[in-house]
Amino acid sequence: MMDDVTLRLQWALSYPFARPREAFVFLNGASWPITSSEGAFADWRVRAGRAEARLSGLLTPRQLSDFENGAYHAVAAVGSNAAPGQLRRKFASHLDDVAILVIPITVPGHIVAYANRLAVYGSVPATLVARPGGTARVWATLLSNRDYDTMNATEDRGEIYDGVPVTPVNAPDAVTRPFEAYACLTGCLPLRVSVFPSTGCHWPEGGQWEAQAMAIKALDLDLPVDRFVLENVCDPPLRTARDQALSAVFPENRWIRASGS
Repeated sequence: MMDDVTLRLQWALSYPFARPREAFVFLNGASWPITSSEGAFADWRVRAGRAEARLSGLLTPRQLSDFENGAYHAVAAVGSNAAPGQLRRKFASHLDDVAILVIPITVPGHIVAYANRLAVYGSVPATLVARPGGTARVWATLLSNRDYDTMNATEDRGEIYDGVPVTPVNAPDAVTRPFEAYACLTGCLPLRVSVFPSTGCHWPEGGQWEAQAMAIKALDLDLPVDRFVLENVCDPPLRTARDQALSAVFPENRWIRASGS
């Protein structure tokens, strides 16, 4: 069995965490593949175990009515928010009553890069970045009003991240609500997130290890990646200080000033 510190190291370095390759519904703590998103929400098809069912047969009347009546928010997930493990953590308080539809979308005019921040669990998180001529293949979560409030709280909305409008080009017809995404207010590192394919930007592409290495270089530290991450997950005050210092680098990449290059 792994010791707790090694598990925290593994968690930090595995961001943005595993998720299905196709659309799915996160329902009461379990993830089921969406096999068809044609027509109204009630008619979407889901493979639940060995059987296939209509979405209307899996959701409660209240859960289904939230989607059918437009009482939901469409939020692009450009980091870990489409990962079942992260959804389970964020909605742990009501896992027996949560229904989140997770769908792939393509967002023009943007890319996905690593934010110039350090998350509380040690990862370098992701952010949407405006990039004229760019395009990004990401995910979107359809959240009830209650779950939207919960998600905003986990993202420190208004302090570290804020919502920006996006217009995907291939959302299912049933999704009529406007889309938004979380963008880091302090900007980003010049490194695209490899698991979210994007084009129209010359920045290199990398995973979490490369993002941590870039953070180390930006902070002018002489540390290997694993030691840097271990220090951050084991020493919250040190991580906070490094997070604040990192948020001041690459000011040219701040969200409010993002431009193509």
